[in-house]
Amino acid sequence: MLRGFATISYWADDMEAASRWYAELLEVEPYFVRPIVGPPAYVEFRIGDSQDELGLIDRRYAPTGAASGPGGVVMYWHVDDVEATFQKLLSMGAKEYQPITPRESGFVTASVVDPFGNVLGIMYNPHYLEILGR
Repeated sequence: MLRGFATISYWADDMEAASRWYAELLEVEPYFVRPIVGPPAYVEFRIGDSQDELGLIDRRYAPTGAASGPGGVVMYWHVDDVEATFQKLLSMGAKEYQPITPRESGFVTASVVDPFGNVLGIMYNPHYLEILGR
């Protein structure tokens, strides 16, 4: 049934600012932008060990009734250093959503709200590293 993470989409009112912010955070330029000419309506990055997709979508395309603020599910990205990543996100204008929280078995989580109102979760996940090492 569910076979794996394919794409996560974040909404933004200011697509150009969101694209620049995520390009700086991820240290990579988007690989896909539509439309090609004019203000973007959709921007996509491929990142991480599996080249996962992070898509930015102009909020005007959000489904009717979609939350305009943070809420709902938190999707966590594995990072090697939660503290350093958390501090970088805060220095770039993100706001703390959940503080750095040690969990059992070496897991550590935190999350922020990006400047565009999306929840961005980060996590040190020993299981992720174990699977990656296979």
